[in-house]
Amino acid sequence: MGMPDQEYAESAHFKNASGVRAECSSCHLPNDMANKLVAKVDALRHVFGHMVGRLSTDEKYEGARLRMAEKVWRNMEGNDSRECRSCHNEDAFVFEKFSSHSEGLRMSKGLAEGKTCIDCHKGLVHKMPDRSSGYKKLLEKLLAETSDPDIDADKVYPLETVHSYSNKHGEVESRILAATELTILDNAGDWLRVRVDGWQQQDVDAMIYELQGKRIFAVALEKQARKRPVVHSTMLDPDTEQTWHRVSYETWVTSNGMVEDKSKLWDYGAKLHSASCGQCHMAIPAKNFLANQWIGVMNDMKRNVRHLSKEQYRFLRKYLQLNAKDVKGEGRS
Repeated sequence: MGMPDQEYAESAHFKNASGVRAECSSCHLPNDMANKLVAKVDALRHVFGHMVGRLSTDEKYEGARLRMAEKVWRNMEGNDSRECRSCHNEDAFVFEKFSSHSEGLRMSKGLAEGKTCIDCHKGLVHKMPDRSSGYKKLLEKLLAETSDPDIDADKVYPLETVHSYSNKHGEVESRILAATELTILDNAGDWLRVRVDGWQQQDVDAMIYELQGKRIFAVALEKQARKRPVVHSTMLDPDTEQTWHRVSYETWVTSNGMVEDKSKLWDYGAKLHSASCGQCHMAIPAKNFLANQWIGVMNDMKRNVRHLSKEQYRFLRKYLQLNAKDVKGEGRS
């Protein structure tokens, strides 16, 4: 008996209180003839893979587990979990009979919002793959690409928190957080003179934020640098009655660790989000919360993402904040 068979035999789809068994074909083979024929033709690649021994050992199977799982998940998302629905009738659910009230509430709410089965029910039959391998590989690739940079761009984004300096080889004057947009003013090879555009709250001169009224950290200033930001305009927030200043801040950074293509940064953020927040439940889309709300949500979930380093945790929080529903409309993505 192979590894997938053993996992299936230990699942609730094989043995359960109702005595109803879902066979392998129940999940992996469509009922309607057209899609069934497509699936059978596609299965030829599995026959070839078996013949050449692509998954002939447990080690090979584990190495391919994440890739195979993500392919199945994408297919199920695309067909609205068609094979799940061949057995489970949405209209027949009695949410009051779920094992807990909160479980039934989550299920009914998810269905009402148009979620599909696989959004929440990954790893039911086969062991959940180590999803961290995806973002770790992408991080390693980004770190390699930015370790010996030849920057040819107007803007760059730190992959991780970096120190900034009063001048080349000068004293440290701030910490610039990951994903902060830096406009290059002078490219001196190993060194870049950059500008950060952001906002400061009145009487809070230690921090520059990405946007007005939103606690999205961009720069943490050391005491000696807190007079350096230049104020361009001032406004009173009518909702909070707080005074905010639109500012710019010029400083020097080393060119190592800088990403030129922001889409690569967000690809890493998306994988980090999916893997870290999708282990226990469906990864909540960034647009479901306001930028400031994500701080509380992340704090509540901190105990469940202890596998993340401090840098990864901060990056994930900023990724979610910069893609929150009240930020997208402000020219950020």
